[in-house]
Amino acid sequence: MDERRINVLYASETGTTEDRAQELGRTLERLRFTVDIVEMDSFEPKKLLSTSLAIFMCPTTGQGDVPENMSKFWRFLLRKKLPPTLLQHMRFSTFGLGDSTYPKFNWAVKKLHKRLLQLGAVEFYIRGEGDDQHEEGVDGTLIPWVEGLSSKLLDLFPLPDGISPIPSYQLLPPKYTLSIDSSKPTYGDQSYASNISLPRGPSSFKLTVSRNTRLTPETHFQDTRLLSFTSDIPLTHSPGDAISILATNPPEVVEEAIEILNLPISPDQPLTLTSSQNLSQVPIIAPLTLRTLLTHHLDITAIPRRSFFTFCASFTNDETHKERLLDFTNPLYSEELFDYTTRPRRSILEVLQEFGSVKVPLEYLVEMIPKIKARLFSIASSSGQFEEPMLLSSTPSLIPATDGKNPSVEGGRLDLLIAIVKYRTVIKRIRRGMCTRYISTLRPGDTLNVTITKGGLGGSSNSARTTTAIAKHHFTPVVMIGPGTGVAPMRALAYERLKEVNSYLNNTDTTTGGLKPAKTLLFFGCRGVATDYYFGEEWEQLVNMFGTEVFDVKTAFSRDQERKRYVQHLIKEEKEEVWRLVGLLGGVVYVCGSSGRMPQAVREALIEVFTEVGGKSRDDAEAYLLGMEGEGRYRQETW
Repeated sequence: MDERRINVLYASETGTTEDRAQELGRTLERLRFTVDIVEMDSFEPKKLLSTSLAIFMCPTTGQGDVPENMSKFWRFLLRKKLPPTLLQHMRFSTFGLGDSTYPKFNWAVKKLHKRLLQLGAVEFYIRGEGDDQHEEGVDGTLIPWVEGLSSKLLDLFPLPDGISPIPSYQLLPPKYTLSIDSSKPTYGDQSYASNISLPRGPSSFKLTVSRNTRLTPETHFQDTRLLSFTSDIPLTHSPGDAISILATNPPEVVEEAIEILNLPISPDQPLTLTSSQNLSQVPIIAPLTLRTLLTHHLDITAIPRRSFFTFCASFTNDETHKERLLDFTNPLYSEELFDYTTRPRRSILEVLQEFGSVKVPLEYLVEMIPKIKARLFSIASSSGQFEEPMLLSSTPSLIPATDGKNPSVEGGRLDLLIAIVKYRTVIKRIRRGMCTRYISTLRPGDTLNVTITKGGLGGSSNSARTTTAIAKHHFTPVVMIGPGTGVAPMRALAYERLKEVNSYLNNTDTTTGGLKPAKTLLFFGCRGVATDYYFGEEWEQLVNMFGTEVFDVKTAFSRDQERKRYVQHLIKEEKEEVWRLVGLLGGVVYVCGSSGRMPQAVREALIEVFTEVGGKSRDDAEAYLLGMEGEGRYRQETW
């Protein structure tokens, strides 16, 4: 075995971990290692038998679950017949990407690390755990971890005399070859627009926009949209599932990028892209031109990472610019880099514009600018069909049929509730979220390819009874806590449950056995009843249709009175009812919305309920909440 060969195996939901794995790979190359960077599910398990050195990187999804593109690899590692000496030849380390507002923070990497040890692998460097809530994001932990890892590797595998690590300022060979395809004619704009062909994943499908409506007043600072889509195929999803949308850069941004890059080629000249790495990591866009590359593949408005400045320093002859760019690559100046990039949300294009002496070669373009990543948005509708969700039918049937047909067989419908990201930064510049900017331009009739991603509200695959199955059953109480756009998956869950109730109440053959449909209680918070009370009319109509014994909503409008009120205040005010539903009747609690203070404030409010009404000590109340998590009765999905 080649002792200076190292495998970096990663799993990634949206591409963030893949980016970090690529950055780590470049660092290891500078230490003179031969590096193979492979997605876990693309790595043949039998190759583990010949892998002597490996680093594993993965995020945690849902409630401590492994990412989807790690599931096959993880199932192999969990095989009971694997001997405890299987990986005794392997030295390894792991790094996780997580969010400390989740109860099972970095659970996936902890499970992976433990399983590798059980199979005999030897940890050569401590596990690292990145936290999105760190003031410097994941990099706040990742950068010092990589420094320690590098030092340890050089101790274990010292370089021969006279050989030193490749300096950080020295350019590494390109991973991709992007060259002009002279065998094809230059495309015109019309040809480009009409013949563009994007890659589609095996699980992707087409949605057609039927509505893109602003819900908030024009005078309100936040533009929140309700988008409705139709599909030619039946849609099957559970509450908490999300749609993965891959956006494009708008034409005006692409034109600006073409001008700033100032490459010596026509933007519509056909190109050929090859790679020394796995080509599956490179989407094939046809026709491939600089324009289509900048439109559909490269995230030119992203905040640049440290490695970007290493590339830039190599592509300038201006010594002042070079010195400044190299400062940003030095971990000692992490705070300066954060202040220059993350705090003002400065984009790659703005950096290239400011450092105008940087001339990016065509062959490095794909490597130094990150790929456009799909964004996830929680589905705000149930998998069943209804003609108009904002105005429910007044007939006894909650879900009316369409022309006597069953639309769930012929096709599907899906809603999203999306806040458009647009704000002014500390340097007084307007910033727009790339994906929500794209979404805001969608018009009825537009189509897009999407995939459905399982969300954190569902039960794990190895649960005896999944949380979704528990919550959908109309005899199990549910408490939903969803402030702001966090109410989107709650709407999906409410309709799933109320469909069951509706069917039950209209089924004259049902033997009740004295049972009644259990209550669904929603806690919703926003700024004001007149500004962002999402689906307010719907909630009131549902309450009128089913009564508060079956469905009820409690609201907190933080800015409609002098003293601010939030969802945690509602939980405390309704503590008797919360304890009845959760503590006495064994109900399920769902929490969705923005990460940060809200999830912890909700946990504290629930613990207070368990102590004041449930009569538990603080320690017992915390243990009870942890027990609910273990049983799948407390689920959190925040972003």
